[in-house]
This record gives sequence, structure tokens and C-alpha cells, in this order.
Amino acid sequence: MGLDFVNNNDDLTVAKAIKPFFPDTSIEDLQNVVKRYKEIEVWPKTTEFKEESFNHLQDIMISAYALEEKVPYKELIYKHE
Repeated sequence: MGLDFVNNNDDLTVAKAIKPFFPDTSIEDLQNVVKRYKEIEVWPKTTEFKEESFNHLQDIMISAYALEEKVPYKELIYKHE
């Protein structure tokens, strides 16, 4: 539901929806963050978390200095089959 909202609404609408969680951040800054996140495909289209998406997220986190090195997909993602 949350992903559908993000993927089916414009940046300003999403920014307004998340504004209460970031009271010290301007709506313009939030809108720019939402736009940037959409451009680099931070938010997936579905809740299925494929290995390619997991690695993409880790690449983003490494480039933002939020993660030092990648963690193997199979160590963190449980797939019920």
C-alpha cells in the first residue's frame, strides 16, 4: 500500500504525506528528496526484494557512507518457498 502510494503519486503529494515525520524539514526539501529517491529507484515497485534490488540498495548506502561493505543477500533475506 505504501509503495503503491509513492509510485502512483507525484513528488509533492508524497512530500506532504511524509511531512509530519520530518517537522524540521521544508516541504521543498522533502519534495526534492522524494524526486531524487524516485530518480535513483530507491523505492521498489513491489515488496518482493530480489537480490539485484538488495545489491542496488547496498550500493546506494555505500555511496552515502551509511554502509562500509556489502552483506550477502542470503544472509539477510529469507525467501519462503
